[in-house]
Amino acid sequence: MQKTLYLATFDVGYMHMLRVIYAADEDEAQQKKGDLEREINAPCKNLEHYPHGFRLVRSTIPGTVEVAE
Repeated sequence: MQKTLYLATFDVGYMHMLRVIYAADEDEAQQKKGDLEREINAPCKNLEHYPHGFRLVRSTIPGTVEVAE
C-alpha cells in the first residue's frame, strides 16, 4: 500500500514543532494529527499560518534520500 507524506506543525509556545506523518488517505492523516495533538497537548496548525515558511534548526525526518552523483 502506498502512503503519502503529510506535515503536521505545532506551536508549543517556546518553539514550533514539525512532525512527518505517513498516511494512506486524508482521513487517516487527520486521525494521526489528532493523536499527535493529544500527545503534544497543542493544536495542529495549518501551514498557511507560516506565510514566510520556516527554517529547520535541528530535526530528524524519517525516510530515504536519493543522492545523485
